[in-house]
Amino acid sequence: MTMHKHMATAAVLTLLFAVGCAGPPASDGAPASDGASASDGAPASDGARPSGPPPAPSREVRTLTLPLDAYQLDGRNAALVATAQEKLTTSCMARQGLDWPDIPHPATKTWPNRGRYGLVEPAVAARYGYHPIPDPASAAAEKLMGRRDAGLTTQQRKAAYGADGQSGCTARAQQELMRDVPKVNSDPVNEASLTTYKESQQAPAVQKVFAAWRACMRSRGHDYRDPMAPNDDPRWTGEHPSHAETATAQDDVACKLKTHVVPVWWRADAALQHQTIKKHAERFQRIGDARDRYLKNAQHHSAP
Repeated sequence: MTMHKHMATAAVLTLLFAVGCAGPPASDGAPASDGASASDGAPASDGARPSGPPPAPSREVRTLTLPLDAYQLDGRNAALVATAQEKLTTSCMARQGLDWPDIPHPATKTWPNRGRYGLVEPAVAARYGYHPIPDPASAAAEKLMGRRDAGLTTQQRKAAYGADGQSGCTARAQQELMRDVPKVNSDPVNEASLTTYKESQQAPAVQKVFAAWRACMRSRGHDYRDPMAPNDDPRWTGEHPSHAETATAQDDVACKLKTHVVPVWWRADAALQHQTIKKHAERFQRIGDARDRYLKNAQHHSAP
């Protein structure tokens, strides 16, 4: 991880509460980004880079909430943590007589389950096929942090990141955010998410809609074993989506909508997550308490 990435994300990753951490173990080609915009734009031409901002999440995507989401940081909370870390680092640097150029971290709405059940949005299918949805906000933040790092003096860099690149004011900021946060292992959140994602696919109701989806796709000239398979089609390796890819993606989404794949799969997934949380109530309570304390610290240090 580069230093500027470390600054923005290390505090969040300390608890493994990254945005969408309980999100999709989706296929590699799935459009798992959750960037949003108000414009749907137009489909890309064959092999061309899609232009314009990415489509806003569909109504269906906006309703895809899961029980394990409560143990993640959403976009608003991730921005809160990043802002607190900026302020703590700025204060630490100032005590050494050094400047730390501030980078804003505006809160953004995130949709952690947007790619969990594969491609589900017609506008996304038409523009990107199975390629990732661009995330302009993250790209802009990365660019700003890269510029800041590039402009640091040797003294500033050492003070911010330490001689080893792993300490200094950024590490102290993380330590302050972790003050009085109970030590917990949050791996069970990710493990439970992966388990329920896999096990939910075996539910009879889900298998039934998978079969219906498969038949629908065959009627359109496609032969895929399940709704995740198109994401991994080796034909989709170009830098930009081809016409064949977007056409397949649109058929995929149309068949998912026709056969009700997503709501049926989501209900099975959510039920299993509820059962898991109930079965391991004390474990998840500890994780939730740690998350709450962490966010309380971030709220305190991000205040004007």
